[in-house]
Amino acid sequence: QTMASKKDGRILLPSSPRPERYDLKLKPDLKNFTFDGSVKIKLNFTETTKSITLHAKELLMHNAVLTLRDGRKLECTEITVNLKATTTTFTFPEDIECGDWDLVVTFGGFLNDQMAGFYRSKYTDIYGNQKIMASTQFEALDARRCFPCFDEPALKSIFGITLVVPSELTALSNMPVQSCKSFVNDDSKECWKEVEFMDSPIMSSYLVAFLVGEFDCLSGMTNTGTVISVHAPPGQASKGQFALDVAIKCLEFYNEYFQVPYPMPKLDMVAIPEFAAGAMENWGLVTYRTVDLLITEGQASQSQMQRVCVVVCHELAHQWFGNLVTFAWWDDLWLNEGFASFMENYSIYKLFPQFNYIWDEFSSTGALSAALRLDALRSSHPIQVPIAHAEEVDQVFDAISYCKGACVVKM
Repeated sequence: QTMASKKDGRILLPSSPRPERYDLKLKPDLKNFTFDGSVKIKLNFTETTKSITLHAKELLMHNAVLTLRDGRKLECTEITVNLKATTTTFTFPEDIECGDWDLVVTFGGFLNDQMAGFYRSKYTDIYGNQKIMASTQFEALDARRCFPCFDEPALKSIFGITLVVPSELTALSNMPVQSCKSFVNDDSKECWKEVEFMDSPIMSSYLVAFLVGEFDCLSGMTNTGTVISVHAPPGQASKGQFALDVAIKCLEFYNEYFQVPYPMPKLDMVAIPEFAAGAMENWGLVTYRTVDLLITEGQASQSQMQRVCVVVCHELAHQWFGNLVTFAWWDDLWLNEGFASFMENYSIYKLFPQFNYIWDEFSSTGALSAALRLDALRSSHPIQVPIAHAEEVDQVFDAISYCKGACVVKM
């Protein structure tokens, strides 16, 4: 049911419908490693059709209902899964006319241990007990592991997130909490809470994020009133003070340098014990590998402090380059990562005299050398690589996209 663009061979979803808004509600079960969910997607149809194709992977679909804005409903009669294309097609008994419809899908999934999608991560609390948290990693193609969606960067939407979690746990998402309602489960008599977050700005699906677990928190504020918080497993928040200081300075610098205010009402930075990359720039909720966010000042080496500084400045640059302004397709990934890699070096040069040598290294032995080492191999590729299947993007998260891209930006 997917179709290729004749212009460039990209494998994309059909051009109609297009999403305008998601209302996503999830209830994770941290004991059985599952979650239940429902999503209402506001859709605009420009062509008459009998089916809707969304991205979905490793999800169990229960039901789908389409509602016209005047209240008329269509029940899905057939659900078809394409494992190779990671799509699910919902077929309806009659034509879906052009106009605005609401699609409601109920589904279930697994909190996997693959560090992709909506997954589980182990940590140790202050008493030495092993605990489980749930976190997300959606870039590049794993929002579809969590909920059925239009998982292409150009198809931006507003996201309204609601999480139903045990009352003793903390729930975080891209936006601040709008409301929190407590209730007692009738069967288990356990205390739960329903946490509803404010609507997001229009953004790509790969930037959606949420976490559920126990966290200690350390906060500060920029000169423009943005609250920045570092969240860490219990007992480790004090190790986030250096990263918090870096983030406050960096966000203030970017606000002034770009002359575009930081677009979100808050910025959370979270240390995840089990994390595949160094960090992920989810808008307003940046996630980090623990060693790239938490250090003990006075005991950490210069190189450890430099690493935290580099990663924080890189991810905060993405809040503008990538999040506010996003590439239409994955072949422009180098712009996303190249700009952020350039800005990480430039901001450190401007803000942190103790790491001034980073700028000289960047211009000579650092990024340039890293790029040239990979560029000298027969397996090298241009910084802009044609990508037909989105899965191919994983092959270009490398030094050519990051380092060579940054050097081109510097030129």
